[in-house]
Amino acid sequence: MKIINIGILAHVDAGKTTLTESLLYTSGAVPELGSVDKGTTRTDTMLLERQRGITIQTAVTSFGWKNYKINIVDTPGHMDFLAEVYRSLAVLDGAILVVSAKDGVQAQTRVLFHALQKMKIPTIIFVNKIDQEGIDLQSVYQNIREKLSDDVMVMQDVSLTPEVSLTDIEDIEKWDSIIAGNDELLEKYIAGEPLKIQDLQREKCRRMQNGSLFPIYHGSAKNNIGTEKLIEVIAETFTSGADNDQSELCGSVFKIEYTDQKKRLVYLRLYSGTLHLRDTILLPQNQKLKITEMRIPSNGEIIPADTACCGEIVILTNDTLKLNDTLGNVELLPRKAWEKNPIPLLRTTVEPQNQEQRDLLLNALTEIADTDPLLHYYVDTITHEIIISFLGKVQLEVVCSLLVERYHVNINVKEPTVIYLERPLKTASYTIHIEVPPNPFWASIGLTVTPLPVGSGTQYKSEVSLGYLNQSFQNAVMEGVRYGMEQGLYGWGVTDCQICFDYGVYYSPVSTPADFRFLAPVVLEQALKKAGTQLLEPYLSLPFLHRRNIFHGLIMTHQSIAQSLNQPDLKNDEVIFKGEIPARCIGEYRNDLNFYTNGRSVCITELKGYQETSASLCFSHAPEQPFRQDPAYVSEDNVTSCAMQTFIAGYCEISLIKSASERRNHFEPETDGYYNRKANTSSANTIGNDTGRTGWEIECYPAGAIELGERC
Repeated sequence: MKIINIGILAHVDAGKTTLTESLLYTSGAVPELGSVDKGTTRTDTMLLERQRGITIQTAVTSFGWKNYKINIVDTPGHMDFLAEVYRSLAVLDGAILVVSAKDGVQAQTRVLFHALQKMKIPTIIFVNKIDQEGIDLQSVYQNIREKLSDDVMVMQDVSLTPEVSLTDIEDIEKWDSIIAGNDELLEKYIAGEPLKIQDLQREKCRRMQNGSLFPIYHGSAKNNIGTEKLIEVIAETFTSGADNDQSELCGSVFKIEYTDQKKRLVYLRLYSGTLHLRDTILLPQNQKLKITEMRIPSNGEIIPADTACCGEIVILTNDTLKLNDTLGNVELLPRKAWEKNPIPLLRTTVEPQNQEQRDLLLNALTEIADTDPLLHYYVDTITHEIIISFLGKVQLEVVCSLLVERYHVNINVKEPTVIYLERPLKTASYTIHIEVPPNPFWASIGLTVTPLPVGSGTQYKSEVSLGYLNQSFQNAVMEGVRYGMEQGLYGWGVTDCQICFDYGVYYSPVSTPADFRFLAPVVLEQALKKAGTQLLEPYLSLPFLHRRNIFHGLIMTHQSIAQSLNQPDLKNDEVIFKGEIPARCIGEYRNDLNFYTNGRSVCITELKGYQETSASLCFSHAPEQPFRQDPAYVSEDNVTSCAMQTFIAGYCEISLIKSASERRNHFEPETDGYYNRKANTSSANTIGNDTGRTGWEIECYPAGAIELGERC
């Protein structure tokens, strides 16, 4: 049996879920149609999905047709879940893009079509709801050509009155776009030789596979009109791309899911070979995977299986496999994983309303982050706040709803802020020696920070020979530097620089790797203070698609955007132009875009990279006083406000307490048995981590705040 994997994509209310149910019902996979209103569909099972009318999690179902098994992969469509969309699209053999005959091409339709084109997925356009009153199919076709692609071909003659009827086109003249694109067919046509429909169909399939043709079919999913023909077209048009069952094993993980019983399910597409229950598979890093449980989709259900053939979607129970992992030979993957995955652009702080649920919240976030690579979280070691980073606000809303619906945890969420980065301004070196104030560790470390061009990332190298400082000490320095890079002078991660470990001394036999691990971030902080840092913010590249009569006023209300845009292209009634803007501006602009255009204009964004911030921010602090920027004060509203701004950084006083016989020197002379040291919170954490080994006690308390700067 040949296996074909397809995706069904559509804008809200186009009838995607209903079409899925109609395909299952028409094929005989289910005895009755599921209802969106009643919540009985096979794919959108989450309460939030039914409430918002969007697909949040990838779902899989299946039906049989003649000698074919057709798996349906239901994918999210919102841009906040773009990484999951790309992962899911990568396992497809083809896609059905649903367009409502009543509403035409919507903004979300264009976003989905854009994703299909980038992933080079063969696509059929299905015009749904043709049985509704007032339908003008010629306007729909024109709408598709203008907003999606000129490379479309209507494959059916449609009669809407007195009842809906669909017939395959037979007039050779209506195949002119196919004939014109093939020299051999064109020569026969000009010579007056008869053309076979079979030859035209083969050319249609060939052009679909290379993404140069998008055939249009019609129907009404609600009333099962045109769905049987659509199934036949799917079986005839899409090819599996799977090799022989006897070939070498190759499969790719595209989804991870947790059941209500906390069972971790791994979804993978099997591209070649055969998978058997109780097989042992060798994974990278010489790890082994024992197949103890295996399930596959079948006729609208998920059933246990002993064998999975090439082309199949397999569901395994496993705790180690991760998203995008490959089973078997990675060279056999027909389509490489999408490499330009989005990265989180926003972050915020969450806390449970009931502090007794804190552990439950952390466990829930661990599971959610495991299923969604665009969600990261960590616990601030100083404030103990739970900080999550994510792509967009819709994603945040979904996470909050999941926490309530599935995990029964109510949370408080602060206003999100854009994630900035810091880049050193100049080359600087700093060294701290053993037993030289204020060093409390049995280690000497010298680091040199060198700025690199924006977008270069970070590099680390050691110029201290292994013969002089052994590998364990070297690794400890690298770990300490990596930790120190997580927070620069303003509290953001440090990037676009080279860190060189150029001096290291230990004191035998007292020194331990911990001395080097804890001292490294302190040295790095001092080197960054000498170098200074500049803030970098994320920029998005984008095409804007606006109605011609409103685009000028809309753009001119956002001067920062207008200055970065290229000259517009005019196409029919739309203006198309490209540019790049700071990520902190995109939320406000999208809101205005939806308001002025009634939701009909489109803004498709992708991360361009980080650039020096265009916001007029000036940070300053007292000499020799390190500080940490509190992210709560750098909200999106604060950065973009036109009012006078004052940015406040947290500042703390640290007291290290030890018996007089064991004290070491610090910044200030001894006073009443205390050695006092002013430091930022990252240094406080670094020193505090070592108190268990050295016997030091630590006190850390707020020492006020310092003004970092103003903006007019």
